Amino acid sequence: MDWLSPVSGLVGALVGAAATYGGTRQAQNKALDDARQARREAKEDQAVATLAKAFGDLHQHVRSVPEDPGPTMTGEARAALTAVRQTWDEKLQDHIAPARLAIGVIRDKKVRHRLNEAMNLLETWDSGLVYAFHNRSRVWVLRGVVSHAVDTVGAWQREEELPEPNPAFLEARDSLAARRDEWEAIAEAEEEDRRQRRAVRGAEPPSDAG
Repeated sequence: MDWLSPVSGLVGALVGAAATYGGTRQAQNKALDDARQARREAKEDQAVATLAKAFGDLHQHVRSVPEDPGPTMTGEARAALTAVRQTWDEKLQDHIAPARLAIGVIRDKKVRHRLNEAMNLLETWDSGLVYAFHNRSRVWVLRGVVSHAVDTVGAWQREEELPEPNPAFLEARDSLAARRDEWEAIAEAEEEDRRQRRAVRGAEPPSDAG
């Protein structure tokens, strides 16, 4: 059975080659995984730097949030305040835009959700936070929203539990939820009114052309 010796040697060589290939492939896969992880971490580090600047700019910007026009304000003064509010809002959106992009890079879903919620509250400040602003300083409400976003990023970076929302954030959240309910009710009422109008027009007899 001398033929067994070369066969055994060939089998051994093949097994050794397979083991070597498997080890090399495993090492390559690990290297690729490590490279991907490094890229993700680098992107998140850059996102944190972007958020730090954006949140700092937002903290500074909300200090000058325009107040509501008073009931005794003249038409000319009201028009001037409207222009100021539009300019302020445009600058606010400029600060929010880079924050939104940075938030999208963060892989933690809970952190992303909390930060996007904060940005939603800031974006809808004029129409969505009217109840939060009632008898309260607008600066207090908006700075509280930004502060909660900052605290959230800090806790995530320290690998701690996400912080509970502060009072200002809760007021803003409740206000936006109430306003969305109102907007939905208004939309449903308008749609029902349109349906009734269409039904009435469909039930009307055709006009006598003769």
